[in-house]
Amino acid sequence: MPTTSYPQGHLSIWRGNDVLSFIDGLSTNHVLDLQKGEFRQTTFTNAQAKVIDRVGLFHMGGFIAVLSHGPFWERLTQHITPRILNQDVSITNATENNDFFVQYDEHGPETGHFVSEAGTTTARTPQGFNFLVVSKGTATPIDSKIEAFHTWRIENLVPWPEFEITLRHHAFTCGLEEDVHPNKGCYIGQEVLTRMRTRGRMGRVMSKVSNVDVDEASITTAGEVHSLAIIRV
Repeated sequence: MPTTSYPQGHLSIWRGNDVLSFIDGLSTNHVLDLQKGEFRQTTFTNAQAKVIDRVGLFHMGGFIAVLSHGPFWERLTQHITPRILNQDVSITNATENNDFFVQYDEHGPETGHFVSEAGTTTARTPQGFNFLVVSKGTATPIDSKIEAFHTWRIENLVPWPEFEITLRHHAFTCGLEEDVHPNKGCYIGQEVLTRMRTRGRMGRVMSKVSNVDVDEASITTAGEVHSLAIIRV
């Protein structure tokens, strides 16, 4: 079971009666119906529909645990904090209490759910890999290097933060179309994404390409034979 470390993981705890409606109003996916024990990914976008961060939501019952990408945390907080206003939402950082891992090419919990056991919470993504959030001091065997995971991502068309998922790209462009719910209330960036979807004009899209057939400048994750690239369509 290939498991690799994800040291850039970031975990925050979101509490309050308005948390789900707050996230729903600022991100691309429908999350109002998220239930205890479920895991769902959604993407925060700015007014131009460029990606601020893609996050994973763990419904823990009394609160929502949000797994995000550490290097993007500052810009995410700058985006969301002024918009809390009078809503019942509080956010605390729990990153220092946990370690983060990715488990791929292996089964896990039912897709869209998570299980917690012996200090480890495992969430199954629709992309076919698991996120592991592990309490500090809990042993987690690592048997894969990050380079092997990136090779797996190339073969399975899985985008990743700082590679495909960056502030330069729209959600559709960097392979996050499954996060963009077609029928939900308004959110920041919705008009742009809806217009792109309606017109069928994405501009550029993430694709698996042969290294000999693509401009090197378009490559986002480089492999030995194939790579991920964001190319014009």
